[in-house]
Amino acid sequence: MAQGVIGEPADLLFSPRVSPDGRRVAEARMVQDNLDIWLLDGARASRFTFDPGLDSFPVWSPDNTRIVYMSRRPGTGVGALVYKLTSGAGVEEQLLSTDQILAPMSWSADGRFLLYISGDPKTGADLWVLPMSGEDRKPFVFLKTPFREAYGVFSPDGRWVAYHSNESGRPEVYVRPFVPPSRDASADKPATAGPAAAAGGQWQVSTAGGIHPLWRSDGKELYYINPDGAMMAAPITVNGATVEPGAPVMLFPTRIVGGGADIQSGRQYDVTPDGRFLIDSVLNEAAAPITLLQDWNPPSK
Repeated sequence: MAQGVIGEPADLLFSPRVSPDGRRVAEARMVQDNLDIWLLDGARASRFTFDPGLDSFPVWSPDNTRIVYMSRRPGTGVGALVYKLTSGAGVEEQLLSTDQILAPMSWSADGRFLLYISGDPKTGADLWVLPMSGEDRKPFVFLKTPFREAYGVFSPDGRWVAYHSNESGRPEVYVRPFVPPSRDASADKPATAGPAAAAGGQWQVSTAGGIHPLWRSDGKELYYINPDGAMMAAPITVNGATVEPGAPVMLFPTRIVGGGADIQSGRQYDVTPDGRFLIDSVLNEAAAPITLLQDWNPPSK
């Protein structure tokens, strides 16, 4: 049941992200041929980034004070991860720059790690982690294979990462454990093995194709989009060091931008802390996409 509309239609908008406190929404919006991050606060929309170039894929910090985003501008290399205070004070700071395309995906609830995509010419999209605290801020691999691993998200307790991969021949949603690399006490250096290699284990959640997973706020369910563009949910049970995904069910059909295909523009929906869905939807074939607020489980009367 649609509850309302926020924001205005645009030629291009994507990756809506609700702040952890549920008060604001960050999204990438194209205005006058310039792609920037915008903040929506009720009926008020304000531009958050101002430089010419491409700013997209916003990710909120757990304490609502910063937003990390992808920046592609002259002088920053092919890809850069940049963050800025949500208050608007100060200047943006560059976290990481490489000769590959980088896009932030998820910030762990404890604030310690940022999960991001790195586009490798040989292996395609891979999942990497950037430490956000401590002295050693060197990125490390979470998952790097010949397949496309994309759009990873930390579980609320930080123990797991959900993502989608085409290793089976089509995109499916999977879960792997996240264990930060241990440190060599004698050398005070991070271990060379990545957390995925050290922890092992992988569980398939979707059963007939799926993209863009997102955890429910209590970690007991995963949402994702099926090939028909419908919103799906699968129960997740954790037993010690293992995950037991339940049978997925369809929650509701959508008109989400991109439908059920991975158009490489990020997850086109988010969920508010109180369980409502925020979706970038196509009004019709001739109209620009718009952000809709959905409630798949309205209160009984």
